[in-house]
Amino acid sequence: MDFFDKTPAPRILPFRRADTGVPAAGTGESTTAVPAIAPVVLEARLGAKEAPAVRIFLGTQPEQHRAERVFFYSLLRVRNPDRRYEVYRMSGLPGFDRRGWRTGFTNYRFAIPDLAGRHGRAIYNDVDQIYLADPAELFDLPMDEHGYLALLPEDTAVMLIDCARMAPCWNFASACHTAKKTLCTEAAAEPGRWGALDPRWHARDQEYRHGESKLLHYTALHLQPWRPTPDRYSYHINPHAECFHSLEQAANREGYEIYTAENPSPGFSSACRQLTGAAATRPDEICRQVRERGAASLALVGAWSEANASGLSVAHRPIEALRRSDLPRQDTVAVTGLEQLPPEDLPWLVDRLFQLARQQVFVKVSVGPEGAPNGDLESWRTLLRRVARRHPDRGWQLDGEDRQGLVQRYRADMARRIQDSDTLPTVWLLHSIHPGDNMQLIDLAKTLGWPYEFKRLQDCLAKPATPWPDLAISVGWLSSWVARRIKRRSGGKTRLVVLGRPFAPLSHFDLVVTTPQYGLPLRRNVVDLPAPFLNERPLDAAALDACRQRFAHLPRPWIALLVGGSSKPYRLDAQTATALGREASAAARSRGGSLLVSTSPRTSDSATDALLAAIDVPVWSYRFGSAGDNPYPALLALADAFVVTGESINMLTEACMTGRPVAMFPLPARRLPLGGLLNASERFLNAIGRMASRRGTPLQQSLLGRLCDKAVEVGWFNRERLIGQVHRALGVSPLPEGLDRLPGLSPELLAGSRARAVQAIRDLMLDREAQAFRSSPEGVGPVEADLAKALQATDRNRGMLARTDAATRPRRRSAKH
Repeated sequence: MDFFDKTPAPRILPFRRADTGVPAAGTGESTTAVPAIAPVVLEARLGAKEAPAVRIFLGTQPEQHRAERVFFYSLLRVRNPDRRYEVYRMSGLPGFDRRGWRTGFTNYRFAIPDLAGRHGRAIYNDVDQIYLADPAELFDLPMDEHGYLALLPEDTAVMLIDCARMAPCWNFASACHTAKKTLCTEAAAEPGRWGALDPRWHARDQEYRHGESKLLHYTALHLQPWRPTPDRYSYHINPHAECFHSLEQAANREGYEIYTAENPSPGFSSACRQLTGAAATRPDEICRQVRERGAASLALVGAWSEANASGLSVAHRPIEALRRSDLPRQDTVAVTGLEQLPPEDLPWLVDRLFQLARQQVFVKVSVGPEGAPNGDLESWRTLLRRVARRHPDRGWQLDGEDRQGLVQRYRADMARRIQDSDTLPTVWLLHSIHPGDNMQLIDLAKTLGWPYEFKRLQDCLAKPATPWPDLAISVGWLSSWVARRIKRRSGGKTRLVVLGRPFAPLSHFDLVVTTPQYGLPLRRNVVDLPAPFLNERPLDAAALDACRQRFAHLPRPWIALLVGGSSKPYRLDAQTATALGREASAAARSRGGSLLVSTSPRTSDSATDALLAAIDVPVWSYRFGSAGDNPYPALLALADAFVVTGESINMLTEACMTGRPVAMFPLPARRLPLGGLLNASERFLNAIGRMASRRGTPLQQSLLGRLCDKAVEVGWFNRERLIGQVHRALGVSPLPEGLDRLPGLSPELLAGSRARAVQAIRDLMLDREAQAFRSSPEGVGPVEADLAKALQATDRNRGMLARTDAATRPRRRSAKH
């Protein structure tokens, strides 16, 4: 849906508040004026019936810029186009004592009555939330004389506030100087002041119910999918991460930004005026590169000095001119000084640069405030990558100066390199002993669309003929060890991607694509998926019709029973198989249907015999390895519902990809004494960060959890697989209720997660290896004496790889991962 066809663009309007004359707490006089906030306004469409504006006050901070953008986008998707919405961004407000705050906006919520002029209603939201229903419905709820509605008196992350009634208790002065707990206690002390909020308007983490919840709140800070503060938390996969990621992907596709060229942030114009008279940068290096690329025209945006424009048409423009829609396009656009502008404006400014360039964008910047969209060079790089995806035929170069004065150069010009050489990146898939792993490798390679070869590990360990591949993809401990050998022998040319977990330091790989059961900490080079990377497997019409005729005599619904087998620590023996057959039969009988049974390579003969003996409803069965074609793809296409053994993540994922009901049959876990002791220790210490509070939501991360994550990151040990984490991410239920509901993760969300993994690999291959050099008064230019520093990190990594190579040689161990 294109929401920009249905709703007016957001406008930024000044908000003027009447003077309330509120004294500071305990002083009798005001020490800090109540600030006036300019809201982001979503106007009602012309001709709409007049109704009160929906006022939303959003607690946010610079580190939460990704969450803030998705919050606004979620609002845009569910809003009523006949209502006006005013969103007041509460960030960096003056006068507050921030000691003891967990976030940068903890007490702002209690200042809302004053910020709103002590009249009317207001909604408060934390920034780490997304709307799934129209907040106008929340705004219009009956309050029954209550001063505020919240889930609990002390849980104020989502509130509907009567500003006039709450002003004596909650005001700007008290919010500045009084602790949050005290303010909540005082508010709840008066009978009737607090009222209970419908819990659908505040679903916290695991309280979320697909199709029922109207707002999702990511309360556990170490499970926030956008990873805002990696210096403070060690992040893990959130089972509902795809709700956030799908909204962010849609915003990226549509080019949505909170602020735009037509409606920049309130501070944009004044920041541009302050740039007047800034020291000019010499563009000689830029001009040289432009001429080498054969470009004919160049636009210099920002404070550049006059250029040696021999053979070039050069236009100089101030940054503020980027707001104009009539600027002519140039072959190349170069900009400097963006770091001096409000971080909220950077996305639309960068997008304008790409719109105005035919071939190449050059960006010369310094890092901005920590945590902001320009707070480090990786943040700049991420922003450029995101915007460039909508302009795939244009390359870009980032020259970013860090806080030590070292300039890092990143070039993303794969499109031009492919065009010049007519050569796509080459890919090696490192063979695994598990068919399910190889299936993931092939599906990923096919989706990338680059030429690939399947390589046996013994062939890679021998001295192979060059050239080495551009990319090697592995899965499992043995092939990951071989992949590191390939990277070392290629001199670092080959990029490494590993699926699952590598059984090695995460830093040894360019990208790790993992799933929830492994419990890996999410570092910069780790992409989290809710389930394995598997594509749909359509059958041709003739084969599908033949299978349909084969099952035609069976009563519907057809319930496919997909059976896995023992996989440490989960066991499928004859006793468990008998229980599975009885429960599946009972479920099919109650629905008047039949079972379509298919076993797998891991299903033992004894378990298969016990399973089939226990089934007492109409059944069609296939024993793996027997004569005839495997009907598994046909079962995925034709079954009305599925029962899948819980340890088989691949089969669960493929069943969920059908969009039909899926029930999970959990296998019992049977551990050896040592394994049981380690598992119990992890849970007791809360080191895995997966334990829940008394209300069922995850606890905030402890120091022990971060230390445990560090040990996993450097490869000291691997956690036990917890299959239940994948069950939660997929949103599947056990027998029999799972047969009556759809999985929480839709086929569209699963497809979106696979698209994220593919995009991460493309981004990895897009950027050329960085150079580093000192900036100079003459402009950006390499200094040979400093190139050694540029390679220092790479040399350290290679040295570590060489030292650990012998220590990580293959040893006898379980191949299960």
